[in-house]
Amino acid sequence: MASVPTSPSTVSLAESGPTSEKALPTRVLAMAAFFWVLLLPPQFNAQIGTVVLPAYRILLFAVMLLVIITIIRGQLRWTLPDTLVCGIGLWIIIALFATMDVETAIQGGGSQFIDIVISYLCGRIAIRSPRDFRIFLVLIAPALGFIALMLALESITHSFIVQPLASAVTGQPVRLGAVERLGLMRAPGPFPHSILAGIFFGSFLPLYALSGLRGWPKITGFIASLCSFFTISSAALLALLAGFGLIFYSWLTEQISGISWRLFVLACAVVMFVLELATKSGAFVLLVRYAALNSVSSYNRILIWNHGSASVRNHPFFGVGYNDWERPFWMLESVDNYWLWLAIQYGALPSILLLAATVVAVYRLGRAASHSPRADRHLRMGVAISYSIFALGIISVAIWLSALVWFYALLGITVSLGMAHRSDRQSQTAD
Repeated sequence: MASVPTSPSTVSLAESGPTSEKALPTRVLAMAAFFWVLLLPPQFNAQIGTVVLPAYRILLFAVMLLVIITIIRGQLRWTLPDTLVCGIGLWIIIALFATMDVETAIQGGGSQFIDIVISYLCGRIAIRSPRDFRIFLVLIAPALGFIALMLALESITHSFIVQPLASAVTGQPVRLGAVERLGLMRAPGPFPHSILAGIFFGSFLPLYALSGLRGWPKITGFIASLCSFFTISSAALLALLAGFGLIFYSWLTEQISGISWRLFVLACAVVMFVLELATKSGAFVLLVRYAALNSVSSYNRILIWNHGSASVRNHPFFGVGYNDWERPFWMLESVDNYWLWLAIQYGALPSILLLAATVVAVYRLGRAASHSPRADRHLRMGVAISYSIFALGIISVAIWLSALVWFYALLGITVSLGMAHRSDRQSQTAD
């Protein structure tokens, strides 16, 4: 197990004192193992009738009873974001019963509840302190490094590698189409779409850069996050640029008095307000127009926003379910905006609840960081930056399967680390 020596800027994975030789927490090991399963290609998915069962979903279903028992025993300190995320899962089920037949509502609602709520609660339960999260980052670094290498090789050689190998094992077909940009192929790795690989790997840049780790885990995780470039996705590239920018700003807050995160948030709010008032298109359209790598995808996202918003206005409570949403006949069915996709399918409430959970979680984590020792403060800021960029990035990305599960698990981790600063030492004694 890699560790870092205690210093003003880094901490050891093993705390000094009576817990220094304690075995690694089982819950953290289980969370790391679950993360490795998230990286299995779709060729390993099982299917029963019309129900798709990825390996991770089978695991989530298997541990659901343990999660419930943990909550009943009072081993999880319940918070407002917990209620909000559970509200998302329950409302999706209610909305589907209002728009679809019973069988579809049970299957679709159950799958969404497991992917969203159970993965979130697993993150909440597994990670209880900065030490837990550092151990988790060390344990998943080899998996990230291997898949990142595959992304680079796929992109440079213009050939799929991961999923054909999985297909040779399982016999399940590869459903991918090669797309080239900037002289490279958009690499998907084990994901059903390259854009999912990009947003997934891009989220790890702030986590490893500010983790306080040293040596091969930090180097591996950091380089793996940079390999999101090989997905040639605007969302991934923006995640990397935003990650570097916010890491630099975090450094500035410690070097120059008067520069703070409150000032940053206020400045962003003012800029958004001015753009909304001073432009005909609005802040969102401007962001999509100039952030996309090509004009076609930019135009499509603007059309999706305009027609998708109209669909939400027409079906504000329960959405349209899995039925077709209103749009011109020549537009594709896909919605490249997770926030909007939630509202279109299940009504506006899930998006509102997710926004509230996101704001509360990031705010509390930032406040916890300000009261933490330097190394833990950096780690907490890394998590806050990572999740914030992820939440902003899915304005132009629809996420599903592994990427969706990691998004909500990271939200659970964000919530836990936002409340753990008062009891970090105590949490390290629990398995």
